[in-house]
Amino acid sequence: MTPYYDDGHGIVIYHGDCREVLPELALKSVDHVIMDPPFEVEAHTLQRRTKPAGRQNHTGNCIEVLPLPFAAIDEALRADVAREIARLVRRWLLTFCQIEASQTWRAAFEAHGLVYRRTCLWIKPDGMPQYSGDRPGMGYETFVAMHAPGASRWNCGGRHGVWVVNKGEPGGAQPHPTTKPLLLMSALVAAFTDPGDLVLDPFAGSGTTGRACKDLGRRCIMIEKEERYCEIAAHRQAQDVLDFGAEESLDSAGEGP
Repeated sequence: MTPYYDDGHGIVIYHGDCREVLPELALKSVDHVIMDPPFEVEAHTLQRRTKPAGRQNHTGNCIEVLPLPFAAIDEALRADVAREIARLVRRWLLTFCQIEASQTWRAAFEAHGLVYRRTCLWIKPDGMPQYSGDRPGMGYETFVAMHAPGASRWNCGGRHGVWVVNKGEPGGAQPHPTTKPLLLMSALVAAFTDPGDLVLDPFAGSGTTGRACKDLGRRCIMIEKEERYCEIAAHRQAQDVLDFGAEESLDSAGEGP
């Protein structure tokens, strides 16, 4: 395979469908997988993707809907990815998903021998409210923490699997419709991986996982289907390494009360 981007120090991007790229990777060749695959079809409804318009739009509404520009997860994609990830990973697998799908992902990975450890929470203090006012809003996302067979270890002792991090990045611009904040991804990389480890992200988007790995001295293989996001990810990796200071400071992306 020819990388779309390779910084020569362990940060690599492949442009393509992960179902075609993953089988090219060697058995048990990555230490960890951190991924944010498409969510279930319910998360792609217009009611789940809204924001204030700031002023009335052409329909007379003050709320804008934001349909996602990519397809929801389907069972064929889930099964293919679960099979390949189980073949590749040596330690942790973190999969972002809506809470309704956490047990579906757990079952898909357990079918291939991976071991369930915890369903963790990302709480978004700046998450959008429920503008319809007829039900509670969604102020959080989940990720399922699985592990390869054998003893598991991470770097945060007995702390809870809860991270409280604002959704919005400084400056407000989002390079991808479902970008995860760099502070969150850096906190997870610091918590679950060790310096020099190889992390795989098969749904790389704008490359936040890779950016966190680069800043924290990890290696990363990213796979992204859309070339426009490969370009954004490559540009982000080419920037100078950010200085987070001691890794322990990332625990400021901490637990709620």
